[in-house]
Amino acid sequence: MLFDLQTPRRRRVVRVVFGGLALIFAISFVFLGVGTGGGGFSFSDLFGGGGGSSSTAFDGDIETAQKQLQLNPSDTTALASLVRLQYSAANANTDSNGAPTSDGEQHLRQAADAWNKYVKASKGNLSPSAAVYALNTFDLLARLDFTAARGDTTSSEALADINSAVSSWRSAAQAQQVLIEAQPNKATSNSYATLAQYLYLAGETQAANQATAKAKQAKGANASAIDSQLKQVQQLGQQLQTAIKQLTKQQKTQGAAGGAAGGGNPLGGLGLGGSGTGGL
Repeated sequence: MLFDLQTPRRRRVVRVVFGGLALIFAISFVFLGVGTGGGGFSFSDLFGGGGGSSSTAFDGDIETAQKQLQLNPSDTTALASLVRLQYSAANANTDSNGAPTSDGEQHLRQAADAWNKYVKASKGNLSPSAAVYALNTFDLLARLDFTAARGDTTSSEALADINSAVSSWRSAAQAQQVLIEAQPNKATSNSYATLAQYLYLAGETQAANQATAKAKQAKGANASAIDSQLKQVQQLGQQLQTAIKQLTKQQKTQGAAGGAAGGGNPLGGLGLGGSGTGGL
């Protein structure tokens, strides 16, 4: 079930969407300060280089928290600690370029799992300190899954990875909302713009529009600049949802036919920076 590139419209939509998403990652960090919420974020400032590391310094504390959860699976203190500890362990497992190793990625996914369980157990009473680690965790996971989707060779694999990225953007928005609500009087234009960005990419357009409006109403906000920065994100969020639907339909059609369409992965060769849009 390889990607169907025989239909010009499908090929154009998918390439534009994911090529644009690569640019959005650059916008995220340069303009909106995404992933820098102040919780010890590192990874060599997003894979910008590093000496490589692998540490078991957090293993003991992780084991302690896990034992507490065996006694009480709804222990919110232990769950919040696991979010921080698993993220920190991931941060200590990087390659020579500062990117997470396979062990590091596993710790990130365990941090995400701990956050999801924490959200359910806390019943809305979420800790801002845990939310900082969750925000950085889900932002990174979205990037990793997007990168994986670029290298996928089947529509089913790409759909799974892109849907995972969308889910991570949604969870990142949730964490960002927690940070805003913790100190609403100190929320900046960038705080709401970051929230809007995650919501647009997650397909939550109405909530994203509300966050955008608040970003423009914040003290010292440059409304025209915000509109310019987020308009592209909004369009890509909508196109992304359309592309996912098209690829889902394509996958079902290919499965029913018992065959595979020709062509390669339209995401291949796209980077995560502004220059990664290639010839699009």
